[in-house]
Amino acid sequence: MRADGTIALLDRMGRAALPGTVLLYFVVLTLAPLRVPYLSDALPLLPALVVFQYSLATPERLPGPFLLAAGVLLDLLLGGPGAPVGVSALGFVLIRAAVMANRRYLVGVPFLFQWVGFCLLSWGYVIVVWLLTALFTWTAIDPTPAMMQYAVVIVIYPLLGPLLARVRPRDPLNVPELSRGTARPGETTS
Repeated sequence: MRADGTIALLDRMGRAALPGTVLLYFVVLTLAPLRVPYLSDALPLLPALVVFQYSLATPERLPGPFLLAAGVLLDLLLGGPGAPVGVSALGFVLIRAAVMANRRYLVGVPFLFQWVGFCLLSWGYVIVVWLLTALFTWTAIDPTPAMMQYAVVIVIYPLLGPLLARVRPRDPLNVPELSRGTARPGETTS
């Protein structure tokens, strides 16, 4: 009996740490020296994709302070001298808040609707980051790289989105209507 308790505890801890670990992995991945055209320029938006996906199912596993720390880490890793720190953190928190406010429209719907939701939220994220960076540095920043990041991450979303959705824990809102309410607390359906 003790082994079941230990294994169950390790399983719960692993499930609780998974969203944060995946987010930190994608934050570090933004520094990867890829030789694929346009893909390496789009990597700064991949953590936003992770925040979107995990905020759909388990937003409590990506708390605000953790998102702030991950966003500041992303800004410190990507920014040079004079780059604003905290802009990505603000964007992550705004993405999580927007997803939480609209979960009933984004969970349990066909993939295309989630993709459209991600397109809208990532567009807002790109605009906020670009605008705040331009205001903070007080220079006219060319929006073309930001738009290329947006276009590439929208194309990458159908590849990574379903993969992250399969890794995330089962959400009660993803259970079909007929089987809702039949499970006991803590029980999952297959």
